Amino acid sequence: RADLVRLFAERGFSRGAEIGVRQGAFALAICRAMPDLQLLCVDPWRCYPTRPKLASQDRQDRNYEIAGERLAPYRATLVRQFSAEAVRAVPLASLDFVYIDGNHAYQWIRQDLDDWSARVRSGGIVSGDDYDAPGVQQAVDEVVEAQGIREWSVIDDTRRRNRKGQCFRSWWGVRA
Repeated sequence: RADLVRLFAERGFSRGAEIGVRQGAFALAICRAMPDLQLLCVDPWRCYPTRPKLASQDRQDRNYEIAGERLAPYRATLVRQFSAEAVRAVPLASLDFVYIDGNHAYQWIRQDLDDWSARVRSGGIVSGDDYDAPGVQQAVDEVVEAQGIREWSVIDDTRRRNRKGQCFRSWWGVRA
């Protein structure tokens, strides 16, 4: 993901969004590289009824507090809503980039891609995490084809691995 931060900074981006923030570690990396960036940080910070063991509501509340503390020195706005709600307040083509790392189930990542890519200006970057997750890969591949995205890539992040030792692969594409 460090490659994406460099790419955003090299392109002089000034307005972006991260969907799925958790404790704000990646948002912090982005803000440190681009201190003048206006970053919208969207996460419901809620316990999912279908996945209660993922994180209790107490843990989600603590994640929100940690993210707020980490990002307080920067121009980051925390939006405690599901992404489908939060996107309604963001004008079309108003962002330089979006980084999507929310719910990885196909229906939700596809909705995030459809909703949030429309908020990225032409020449901006639509990106995200965990390309190899089944729902993510399918949704990204479909959107790349449907939107005619010609410049796109998948990046190996050898510093981040899952329990099986596999790299987390981020992806990005330039919006036409």
